[in-house]
Amino acid sequence: MKLGKQQLADWLDEHKALWWWVADVTKLSDESILEGVMNYGDWKDFLQLKKWWGLPKIRQLFEKMTTQRRVNLRPPARALFNDYLTCHVD
Repeated sequence: MKLGKQQLADWLDEHKALWWWVADVTKLSDESILEGVMNYGDWKDFLQLKKWWGLPKIRQLFEKMTTQRRVNLRPPARALFNDYLTCHVD
């Protein structure tokens, strides 16, 4: 499914509680969006990103986020999504 900028902007605005400290949520990077959903979102939020981006992109972003010097994912979220992505992405 192709994700339009306005559709993403609307979704981010509806979920701005995940990024309450950000003045303009439409300027969030894909990594920041995924991090917010993994740390504070629910399964439905994750499935929406999966529908839009696909698991390969999510896995790529997750690997980039978790191999940096500073990892902002909570340990339970990091473990859960590591296991999930390991099992579901080739």
